[in-house]
Amino acid sequence: MSQVPNRQALELFAKAQAHHRAGQLGLAESHYLRLTKLEPNNGEAWHLLGVVAYQTGKIDKAISHYRRAVELRPRAAEMLNNLALALRAKGDAAGAAEHFARALRVRPEYAAAAYNLGLLQEQAGDAAAAEQSYRQALVSEPDALHALTNLGNLLRAQGRLNEAERPLARAQALAGQDAAANGNLALLRIDQARHAQARELAERATQLQPDNPAWWEALGTALRLGQDADAAIAPLRRAEALAPTIAAIPLQLALALADSGDFAAAEAAYARALVLAPDWTRARWQQALAVPAVPASTAEAEAALARFDAGLDGLQQDPGDGEAAFDCAQSVGVFAMHYLPGDHSARQRRYGDLLNAVAARARPQWQQLDWIALDHGGRLRVGFVSAYLHEHVVERYFGGWIRGLDSARFERFVWYTGASADARTAVLRETVEHYAEPAGSFDDFAAALRTARLDVLIHLDVGLDPRQQALAALRLAPVQCAAYGHPVGTGLATLDYYLSGAALEPAQAQRHYREKLIKLPGLGCAPRAPAAPSTGVTDDLRVPGRPLALCLQNLIKLPPAFDGVLAAVLAASGAVLVLFDRSPGISRRFVARLSGTLQAQGLDPADCLRVETARPYADYLALVRQADLVLDSPGFSGGGTSLDALGVGTPVVTFDGEFARGRQTAAMLRQLDLAELIAADDAAYIALATALLADAPRREALRARLQTRAAELFDNADVVPALERFLADAARAAADSAAR
Repeated sequence: MSQVPNRQALELFAKAQAHHRAGQLGLAESHYLRLTKLEPNNGEAWHLLGVVAYQTGKIDKAISHYRRAVELRPRAAEMLNNLALALRAKGDAAGAAEHFARALRVRPEYAAAAYNLGLLQEQAGDAAAAEQSYRQALVSEPDALHALTNLGNLLRAQGRLNEAERPLARAQALAGQDAAANGNLALLRIDQARHAQARELAERATQLQPDNPAWWEALGTALRLGQDADAAIAPLRRAEALAPTIAAIPLQLALALADSGDFAAAEAAYARALVLAPDWTRARWQQALAVPAVPASTAEAEAALARFDAGLDGLQQDPGDGEAAFDCAQSVGVFAMHYLPGDHSARQRRYGDLLNAVAARARPQWQQLDWIALDHGGRLRVGFVSAYLHEHVVERYFGGWIRGLDSARFERFVWYTGASADARTAVLRETVEHYAEPAGSFDDFAAALRTARLDVLIHLDVGLDPRQQALAALRLAPVQCAAYGHPVGTGLATLDYYLSGAALEPAQAQRHYREKLIKLPGLGCAPRAPAAPSTGVTDDLRVPGRPLALCLQNLIKLPPAFDGVLAAVLAASGAVLVLFDRSPGISRRFVARLSGTLQAQGLDPADCLRVETARPYADYLALVRQADLVLDSPGFSGGGTSLDALGVGTPVVTFDGEFARGRQTAAMLRQLDLAELIAADDAAYIALATALLADAPRREALRARLQTRAAELFDNADVVPALERFLADAARAAADSAAR
């Protein structure tokens, strides 16, 4: 108002405000206009006239009125903020940013202006400035929901997951009934691999806002990554129906369909994603490297590998933009390819070439080291990286390495990247000198590995977790090794050694690896023995008068050619075969395929085949002990499952594979002096399994031998000393080579 209040002006202002509050914008505007004529220098009147114009969509008028108000009152922060909002609505981002900044210079604690400026800066791609503005907004209003959300999402987009935790968790705590607060935290939990929590949050978001495709996509993604691909399909289809033009949704759907075994539908979804985003690098990689989980025939598996080869050719010629391709290196794997029959060592080497090339282009600063092994003068520094240092076969095999190294000679570093820390993890955490669970970006993690200035770095499970393959494609230590958590070579030129077991490898095994093959004694480890089976289990899988055979493997390990072997064993022995369901979609497709072969042998699948659901581990072991025989898979044999069977005394029939991945069970049997259970070919396997299923005394004799000797699988005192010798020799050799 003017310095000397005018009664008529006061009355006009009061009436204008009353009309404005009542939503009578036309009357309010006319009264504000009359007021500006009566008092042309009344900045508040011009400001409110601008507010009315903005509210009625007259942006140009609003800007004009706001400019006049700011001329009259240049230090009025709210007027500057509103002028900036109008300029932003007009598309003048630079002008809007200038006036938001002016408002903050007048009133630094003005949270709305700081938030609005942050939005503009984020839209302009200036993440650092946007972060600063959002943080400024939260100084004066620490519980401002939108500022918390935007800051958290900005940090999450940069991979700064541990920093994104506080604002997004706070937003959800403040607004538990807000769909966005739940959905955005769900997205963070997905990035953190905390899939169970992500699922709960995304489910809540879909209930609160069922028409938002982002929350259905988040729910489907959380379910898929949480190993429930079948359940993921419906929410992802719902998301695609709500947002048919967003390419990310059919890509997620394709991944879920592939994981559930519906490869034809997955291919169609990949195609839809690429129609929507033809140049999207992630979709190109996923489609190029996809293979069926349950091929209908050997011919289909061979055709899939031919497509894989062509797709890999295309990616090698054009991997995509540097950062986009490196993101794919961290998120796209070829795990399923190794379950298809054949020699894949050349394919894996070509894939390793692709990863190395992408990493060298995206992170050239991490291709060379500025230190040499042992130059620190202390204990030998050895680091272990894994996503599976919990109750998992990787920890079961290699936890003993970490715990067993002599702490007087070795300084142990462990980086655990998984999301399921448990008692096994806790033991390692308390055992080693340095332990971390990195929650930041990939680059933060890689930088931490280099900062440790290790002598030797061991990746325990390259191939299981794509993030590890991207790390392994960098040079982060003078000596870099892979263990056989995924029992195939990595194909990476940046890994110097592959640590395997002498019992696993055939005579000419080096040709299967780009890395130098190191054969540690026996299995190369001293794996943990199975837990004690349940004693009170009443579930009986037996059919009176018929032998009981189990196949414990994930069904994607069983190639089409093995169907005939199983059918021949069942036809000759009269046995009932029990499989275990890990995915309803996979089980459904596998049973349909096997049933055709069983029927061709004159068998009724309903009579001789059962699929059992998962059980608690001790109950599962009790069922394994109940079986007469375990039928191991060819090509990719049992690892932890064979340890379980042999550890509880159940005989296992297996093949002698060409590659380490198909020789795990055979190695165990040789170590137990039970090579008689290893078949050279399909005919020998059928004859051996049939004979054992018909000969109860022989099976009981085998059980007795297993009970006497099984401990030899789990107690190999030679392994850790051999590992220690290798580490010392490899570090010394690297130091000598660097010094020359």
